[in-house]
Amino acid sequence: MLLKYINIFMVMICFVFGARPFGTDDAGTVASGAYELETGFDFWKEQGVLGIGFKHGITERMDIGIGFGFNVVSEPKNSFTISEFSFKWAIVPELFSTSFCAEIGGSSYNINSIFTRCLGPIEIDANFGFVTGDTSITYAGAVIYNLTNLTIGGEVCGDKESQFWLFGGRYTVTEAFAIDAGFQSDFEFEGKMVTAGIHYEF
Repeated sequence: MLLKYINIFMVMICFVFGARPFGTDDAGTVASGAYELETGFDFWKEQGVLGIGFKHGITERMDIGIGFGFNVVSEPKNSFTISEFSFKWAIVPELFSTSFCAEIGGSSYNINSIFTRCLGPIEIDANFGFVTGDTSITYAGAVIYNLTNLTIGGEVCGDKESQFWLFGGRYTVTEAFAIDAGFQSDFEFEGKMVTAGIHYEF
C-alpha cells in the first residue's frame, strides 16, 4: 500500500515538476541559459525512492527538463523508475504557464495548466491537467509563505483515484542552493511519507 503512494507522489512530482518539496508547479521558468538540479529522497519505514530532476532554460519563456527515480529501499531494489521528459512555456510570465510531460519510451503523457498569484509574501499556485494512460484529470493547489530565507507551505494534489496533502518548507542557504523537507499523506493517513532534498542552480 505504501509503495503505491510513493509511486503516486513520484508521478505527481514528475508530471507537475514543482519546486521541491512541493509537487504543485509555479508559473515561473528557469532563466534562459541557466540550469536547475533537484534531488530528493522519499521514504517511510521500509520504502525509499531517490528522485532526480534536471531543467534548463532554453529561452526567457521556456525550459526543458528530465526526471527519474531510483529504488534505493523499495522493491525491486536498485532499479530505476519511469523516466520522464518535460517542457514548460510561460504564456504570461510569472502568472500563467502550460507544461507537457511525457514518459520516455512509453505512451503516457500529461498536459498541465499552471496559475500563480503573489499577494505580498504569500504565493498561491494552482494546477489543472490531463494525463493519458488511465485517462485522468489531475489537480494541485498550494499556498506558500515566503520569508527572507525560509519558505513554508502546504498543498493538496490528486487525480480521480488518489488525493494527498503535503506540508513542508525550503531553506535558502545561498542564492543558488537550498535544502528542503516535507511530510506527505493521503487523507486516510495510510500512505505517509517523508521527503527531503536539495535545490541547486548554476
